[in-house]
Amino acid sequence: MRVDDYKNAMLLAAEDLSRRDASLVAQLAGAEYDGQSLSFSFMNRKATVSVPKFEVGWAEPVEGEEFSLTDAVMILHYLQEAKGIGPTGEFLAYRQIPGGEFYTAAFRKRAELPLIGVFGYKPGLLTKAAEALAGRPLQGFGDESSIFRVLPNLEIVALIHAGDDEFPPDGQVLFDRSISQALSIEDIAWIGSAVVYRLMGAAKKVG
Repeated sequence: MRVDDYKNAMLLAAEDLSRRDASLVAQLAGAEYDGQSLSFSFMNRKATVSVPKFEVGWAEPVEGEEFSLTDAVMILHYLQEAKGIGPTGEFLAYRQIPGGEFYTAAFRKRAELPLIGVFGYKPGLLTKAAEALAGRPLQGFGDESSIFRVLPNLEIVALIHAGDDEFPPDGQVLFDRSISQALSIEDIAWIGSAVVYRLMGAAKKVG
């Protein structure tokens, strides 16, 4: 999408949300509402959405920092689709999500191959980097994995299968089954990639 497309998508979502009961939107999305804005954790930082304009920003922005346009669009879509459904604890690969089979190759290239490239050959690095996003180690998924609460009702898992003398390392991004009721398949691909890129950024600081 072009910048103008994202801006248009944001305007359409904001217009739709402005016609709704903000307190109900907050309740369904797992956000707090003080009469002026909704607030919630996003990628381990507090984000706010003003009411009634539904402008997205950080509660404590760094000087000169602008809120990502793509992040803002995804957050507004999350608020639009929120149904009050929390994580189920059951995780799916991208291809298992309805509609995901058509974009699996693109998602693999966009998110999972970069994950493997950075973390597949450095045991322990994923766990260290995940701490920057409040990721928690998760047992039973690959040789190393972390789970992230990226939004109040959305959880994502990043995992690595260690390689050996015969096979190279592998990795996946998994999504709680409930995510298909909260985001479109395009937004799901974006948020999975966003977690990976933030992990890669954190790895540069801790690795």
